[in-house]
Amino acid sequence: MFNSKEANNQVCGALHLHTTYSDGGATYEELISVAKQIGLDFIITTDHMNMNAKENGVERFHDDLLLIVGYEHNDANNLNHYLVIGTDKVFKDLKQPQHYIDAVKDSGGIGFLAHPAERRNYFGKLPPYPWTQWDVTGYDGIELWNQMSEWIEQLKSWKSAFKLLYPRRFLGTVPTELLERWDQLNQKRFVSCVGGVDAHTRVLKIGPFNYTVFPIKVELKGIRNHLYLDTPLKELHFREAKVKVMQSLKKGHGFISNFRRGDARGSNFLLHTADNRTVWPGMVESESTLPAKLQVSLPSKGTIVLYKNGILQEKITSKNACFPIASKGCYRVEVYKGKNAWIYTNPFPVGSYPF
Repeated sequence: MFNSKEANNQVCGALHLHTTYSDGGATYEELISVAKQIGLDFIITTDHMNMNAKENGVERFHDDLLLIVGYEHNDANNLNHYLVIGTDKVFKDLKQPQHYIDAVKDSGGIGFLAHPAERRNYFGKLPPYPWTQWDVTGYDGIELWNQMSEWIEQLKSWKSAFKLLYPRRFLGTVPTELLERWDQLNQKRFVSCVGGVDAHTRVLKIGPFNYTVFPIKVELKGIRNHLYLDTPLKELHFREAKVKVMQSLKKGHGFISNFRRGDARGSNFLLHTADNRTVWPGMVESESTLPAKLQVSLPSKGTIVLYKNGILQEKITSKNACFPIASKGCYRVEVYKGKNAWIYTNPFPVGSYPF
């Protein structure tokens, strides 16, 4: 059943948002207004290679909405994009992935490999920007689900025109190859995941008409990040709140969801250990805490799937599930509505690395 304490301290927000400060179509005023209207707790902007909005005082609480200004870095070939959060500067002179990953870490920031599995060859003006340097170290996590990437990669059939009109309807699942890579990474060390909107709010000219693809309100009703915090955001000053959100993203204390499949706020994914503790995703537990139970509670019915080290273990269709955890390994949960993914949790590592 729901644990009220964890549910009350859970926050929901969106990241990887571009504005008119780079190649986005929404102003900060529009972005803030919509985010507040639909009840988000935080948003994180990542304009390309600039943090000018931070210099202009945008990074702060806007009533109850926490706004953090990060940026999106890229290498000399405009590949290997990196979502940077928590730095005071843009490392414009660094063009090698390992160099800017190290600089972000040394400055106290965190970073996530952006849209790492992009693959397409049919849009000359919108080429893919995959992550290619997988030998790098020190990054905090990966953008497991990128809303814009998945949508663009589907625009290659006769249904494309229909998908322009209903962009969220066709978001399905994270690419299998990326899930497999993420599972492999997590058998060596903890690598968290985030879900990115990659908001651009583009305007297309169709004959004499201009059509806005993914209006900002539609974009913010897509891929979201749900985080567990030990203190409600409303009780914190801005700097404390920013640190709490950054640490929760870095440590993987939460899950990602697609709002199109249902509002996942209030869902709980908690590990109950043998010594009567409740553990969030991302908290590394020793084998001495076994046997444990992984408890799942959802606001509506879904197909709940348990994975261990990337291998399917159990599946149940319900609002609630309780999975016994008897041996060491890296566990995570996926939830589906029909064939479409709704939720991906961060891993629950039980035991010592490597798994």
